[in-house]
Amino acid sequence: MTATIDFGSLGLIGQSACMRRLCERLARVSRFRANVLVLGESGTGKEVVARALHACGPNAQHLFVPLNCAAVARDIVENELFGHEKGAFTGANERKRGLFELADGGTLFLDEIGEMELSTQAKLLRVLERNEFRRVGGAGKIRVDVNVIAASNSDLERAISVGRFRTDLFYRLKVVTLVVPSLRERRDDIPGLVDHFVADFNRRHGPHLTGVSPRALRRLVEHDWPGNVRELKNAVESAAIFATGSRIQLAEVNDVLESARLVARDAPREKGAPAPSAGSTLAEVERRLVLDAVERSATKAEAARALGIGLRTLYSKLNEYRRAEE
Repeated sequence: MTATIDFGSLGLIGQSACMRRLCERLARVSRFRANVLVLGESGTGKEVVARALHACGPNAQHLFVPLNCAAVARDIVENELFGHEKGAFTGANERKRGLFELADGGTLFLDEIGEMELSTQAKLLRVLERNEFRRVGGAGKIRVDVNVIAASNSDLERAISVGRFRTDLFYRLKVVTLVVPSLRERRDDIPGLVDHFVADFNRRHGPHLTGVSPRALRRLVEHDWPGNVRELKNAVESAAIFATGSRIQLAEVNDVLESARLVARDAPREKGAPAPSAGSTLAEVERRLVLDAVERSATKAEAARALGIGLRTLYSKLNEYRRAEE
């Protein structure tokens, strides 16, 4: 199945083992109309995955309608999703169709789903269960047939544990779960991504770059990229703008990365974890540091970055601690 789909043309660039697994799962899932939950760190390309899933699926001839729940004020997300009737509230001078209506027959992509208010979560769950809803201020029910793909870079299970996310909605959304790997887990894909971004830069600004020097490429591959593919794309574009020759050189890459480092250095920092008590073993110190980082961070991805380890390593350690307590 994967051989018949050109995922590269859909924006999924890479031949690493983890990307091949992701594309294999995408190809299989795309044959069905099922709710999908896409997880991954910020900047990994969760919307690219959602768009590829839609483009390969049975509803590809209909609209793909995205909504970033974190980019819209929480008190108007409901209005965006369901629309409103004329006169529903002050300023509602005409009827407005919501995103569910616009996406009827197609795909609704809800990015940063963890930012949605609990009251709106309840109404979203009702739509997923009954395939119908009411506009704000409306009485009549509107039936829709919408495939929902949700995405999050936050730990939804933790949000459930503290009462910020509904358990029933979580399981309704995750009929299928796709995890997008971080760029640190797929460094072999960086050369191909860099070529893609340079080509895209040339298309938009005129062909004047032939590529990246070997030393510059080596520096790009070695960098940790906490902002993942999005950060890499921005870095390549910035270096391309300042390139003085036909290729991006190491000096231009270093300038871009140094600027990013200075911004990160000047950002506010949280207080560190408490010092270990006397007599603590190395394993106990590590466990305390890991759990403290998880407690202080908004997401497990953020905790992993703070600890300087991969997200999978963090999950492995947390599972190890959980088994030890059982």
